[in-house]
Order: sequence, then C-alpha cells, then structure tokens
Amino acid sequence: RMEGGELPPLARPLLTNRDETTVGFSHDWTPSHVKVAANLTLDAAFVPASANVRDLGSLPGAPRGCRASVARVVALDGLIDETALRWIRERLGVDAEDEQTALGVRPRESLWERRTADDALAKPTYGLRKESMDRLVRTMTQREEGVEPTTGGLDEFHARLRALYPDWIVCHMPADALRAGDDDDDDDEVRRRRRRFLKSDDFDDAGRFRCDAFVANAAVHGDEYRWHLDADPSSFPDSCAWVRTYGDHVNGEPGKPLFVSAVVYVNSEWNENDWGGETHFMDVGSGIGATVRPRPGRVVLMDQDVTHRVSPPTRAAGGRARFSFVYKLVFFPKKGDDADAALWERGIARPEWGPPSPIGSAAKLAAIVNAASWRARQRRGGVKREREEE
Repeated sequence: RMEGGELPPLARPLLTNRDETTVGFSHDWTPSHVKVAANLTLDAAFVPASANVRDLGSLPGAPRGCRASVARVVALDGLIDETALRWIRERLGVDAEDEQTALGVRPRESLWERRTADDALAKPTYGLRKESMDRLVRTMTQREEGVEPTTGGLDEFHARLRALYPDWIVCHMPADALRAGDDDDDDDEVRRRRRRFLKSDDFDDAGRFRCDAFVANAAVHGDEYRWHLDADPSSFPDSCAWVRTYGDHVNGEPGKPLFVSAVVYVNSEWNENDWGGETHFMDVGSGIGATVRPRPGRVVLMDQDVTHRVSPPTRAAGGRARFSFVYKLVFFPKKGDDADAALWERGIARPEWGPPSPIGSAAKLAAIVNAASWRARQRRGGVKREREEE
C-alpha cells in the first residue's frame, strides 16, 4: 500500500499471506540471494522532461527540456522458490519425472491448444485453453471477503517479488481496465498502428484492444514466433478505464505506474546448449539485441514495451516443449506523487546490481552522457587549477 495506507486506483496487489519483510522465507532467503544473470538497458530516446527530472538539453544532439528514456531487462536466478515452480508446473501439466525421459514433456491436449499468435501472419502456437487459464487466473487473483488468499504455493514467490522491490506496490495488470469501452471511437488507422508490434490475440473479434494479465507458452520445434511487445500504455484506447484514470503516457514516465512482465521458465530440465528456446530482446533502432537462455527457474523481468520474441526449440529437443509462464504486472510507486524521479531511472534494477549493460541505442546514449560528464569534470578541474594559481 501507499504510505498513507490506501491503494492507488486500479491497483491489484499480488496475493500473499506474508508481510513485506524477508523474515521467515525458506532457506533464509533475502534479495541478496538473487543472482543477476543480465541487467540490460535498450531503446534509448530523448523524451520531454517533467519538472522533477534532470534536463539533458545541454547534451550534444539533445533537444531542450528533455530527459533520457531507456527500457530495461533483467534476468534473475534464485528469485522463485521450488514450491512455486512445482505449483505452476502442476497447473501447466508439466511432470518433472517425465522431463527426465528421452521424450520429455509435450503439451497436454486437455490443457493446451494452438490458440496464440504473435501477429496476424504467424501460425498459432500452444497456449492454455481458455477454461484452464480462467481457472488459474481466478485462483491467483481473487480474494474472497474474510478469507485468506488461496494461492498456496505462490505465496512465497509473491512475497519475494514485493521484498525485491520495496519502493513499489507490485500488482497484477488490471486487464479489464485496459479494454476499450463501449463508446470506443478509434478509427481503423489508429487500430492498425496499435497492431504493429502487439500480439494478434491482444485484440478481440471486433479488432478492439484487449490484454490478458497472464500468458502461458509451450514452445515446440517447428513453431514460429514473431517480434512483439507485451503492452505499451501509450497505445491503450482512449475509452479504457486506465487512460481515463492515468491519462495517455509512455511506459517508464516518471510519476506514472510502470508496466512490467515477469517471465518464469518453468521446465525442471532443459539442455540450454542443445535445445534452444531462448528469448531474444531487440533494440529496434539499432538492430542490436540480446539473448537469454531458458535456464530452469530463471525469471526475466522486462519493461512491457520491450520488443522481444521466443526462439523455438531445436530439432535436438525432439517433441519436448519449453514451458514459460508470464505475469503481466504494474508497479505503482509507494510514495505516489512524492516519489523521486530516480525511482523510474532505476526501474526494475536494484542499485546494488551496479550499472546496467547498455546495448544498441542505450550504448550510444551512455557514451554521450559519459563524454559530457568527462568534459564537465575537465572544466571544473580547469577552474579549480586557475583558482589555485591565483
């Protein structure tokens, strides 16, 4: 909750019976146990600066009254606990013992169907059947009055996420608040632009925007995946409850909630050298990217407007599936309007993780900022020497 004790509008916190301390976690877990496999920035751009953000207009090539905007991706090992992984595997039909066999685990037809696609041209890939996903969502998000949450095995994982980001209220994305209202009057051109990088199943039969709060994938050899975004708040329809509450904003804008995806690699067994199944992230402007292997139990957090895609398993994987489960999240600042802009500059990275590794346009921006800082230090040093000589 916010410091005043109230929740922000449309905030739906992760259900857990635990408080926000790290006392009582299994194996004495604390955020320091998390191993950072990747800490990346990409998609750098100069965007208008608000009053409480550092103005970078003095940098070469930067317009006046601007700030630097980057997107973030972090890959973390040691965040999710084994109880939570077992809970997710059971609901996705992934038997850890079957994974040890030569054939591995294939998507169960009773739970999965080829129903998801990254765009209108891609062939459908395996997603959970609607009734399976609906049942899972109800279990994970609905709290009955006077009854403790029933997430069971996810209790500690949700609490660990909250402990990892103590300055944010970590919430499920309010999917219903992103859907176009009955008075939606977006024209066909607006809808066409919105479809460019979003997934094709992010739209209903009438072409109106919708976005699910959870996604389950079972990638197999021969599948086709395309570049896409999970969500971009600047593309939400004007008629949806989110825009009416928070206005039209880009992701990562200081003072606004931050849209984040958490990808959990579910398999208990995966030969990352031979079986493929990586997730690729792209800095669109430069065409430079990064790859994260689906190491069992790894969790990738990324800003939802990062362009990415799945690489299907290789022929060597046989018929086994690479399973993943995606939380669509929204981070609300606990201090609300009083939060410092530095919170958005860090985003999903913790200070003790050190400087991020910039790629593509973010690397270019980092070079410009570093050069400007060096020149400023040189000027200050020159002034100091002149004063000493006087």
